[in-house]
Amino acid sequence: MPPDLGSGDAKAKTVRNGAAEGYERLIHMRRLANGLLLAIMGLFVFSHMWEPDGQDWDMHWRFVRAFAEAAMVGGLADWFAVTAIFRHPLGLPIPHTAVIPKNQDRIAEAVGRFITDNFLKPELVAERVKDKDLSEALGRWLAEPAQSSALAGGLVSAVPALLDALDDETVAVFLREQAAEAAEGASVAPAFGSVLEALAEQGRHQAILDALLKQGYRLLESNQELIRERIRGRSGWFMRFVSADRKVADTVIDAVNDLLYEVAANRDHPVREQLNHMVAEFADDLRRDPELQARVGTWLQDAAKHPSVAGAVEAGWVEFKAALRRDCASADGRLRAWMQNALANLGAGLVREKHVREALNARLRSLLVQLAERHGDDVARLVSETIRRWDSQTIVDKLETNVGRDLQYIRLNGTIIGGIVGLVLHAGAEVL
Repeated sequence: MPPDLGSGDAKAKTVRNGAAEGYERLIHMRRLANGLLLAIMGLFVFSHMWEPDGQDWDMHWRFVRAFAEAAMVGGLADWFAVTAIFRHPLGLPIPHTAVIPKNQDRIAEAVGRFITDNFLKPELVAERVKDKDLSEALGRWLAEPAQSSALAGGLVSAVPALLDALDDETVAVFLREQAAEAAEGASVAPAFGSVLEALAEQGRHQAILDALLKQGYRLLESNQELIRERIRGRSGWFMRFVSADRKVADTVIDAVNDLLYEVAANRDHPVREQLNHMVAEFADDLRRDPELQARVGTWLQDAAKHPSVAGAVEAGWVEFKAALRRDCASADGRLRAWMQNALANLGAGLVREKHVREALNARLRSLLVQLAERHGDDVARLVSETIRRWDSQTIVDKLETNVGRDLQYIRLNGTIIGGIVGLVLHAGAEVL
């Protein structure tokens, strides 16, 4: 009997259903072969227990007996032979029967050796793939929306399991350590200097000055009275008596306001030129000054080790995990859509770009040959060891389910051919 058919995913269920159908076909053919053999045996017994009257009938009846006898012998012989492959006929320990269970180790070794000699030899693999456009087949497969969607879904569905395998505390510690290591002045400061220099060349740093100017307007507007109070406090009694302090305060406020306006309106203002020079000098120092680099590294490392930063890192990781889980669980998730689009684009690119396919094919062929050379024996050994570990009844069930139906045809043919041979031999004997 085949193994019990349990529940599982769609693919496993299909395999089990196929095994059940194969077993049912085997039982059907076995019953047919047994029924024919029993019918022939019945004809044999009947032909010897009863004879029709008349000389002509006697001659014809001998042909019936010869056919029944030869067909029964052929059917029994083939029944014995087919049964002996898988088990002892009638449970009797006849020598050289139950061939498969008795030779399980030898069969396992032969199957492994067959796989190695006929499929996994490096020269055979090289010969079979030398003219194959493997990357084009892969590209066309990926370019199919159904295939890219199924593959993307499978990859995305594996993400939650991967997240479950990660310990939150371990990941948080790792992120903090990486942040502290990355915050070394020798690596961070020069990179930041290069970025700052590139932004300055594009004039992007002017946006910072514009934002500062806007903020300066607001500060000046909201703190005019405070400025007047400070100037009044620093003025003498005579200036306060003639209200000169107020005029001085208004003059200062107006002057600052005019300066802010001029700098904001004029892109070539000397203040902006000074800013350009300061940014360029600071960027150069970040790239070249070891002391500044060390100070920047120290600041960053201290910031990375601060408890608030550590808490932010842990909270960020937890939130990232939750968001990623939600996205993976959604049929319209961004990760799924992005991955499907990326796979489809990869497939279309492989189909479109011949030179890319040729380069990839060369690497794939070399990789397949190397895999066969390195792991061919390992695969054969795995197959052999797997077969050896199987229960002997499991092997019998698997083989009989897959080839037993054809062996029952041999029994049918043996019964019929045996009967025909018996007729021919009897006819020859009558002639002689």
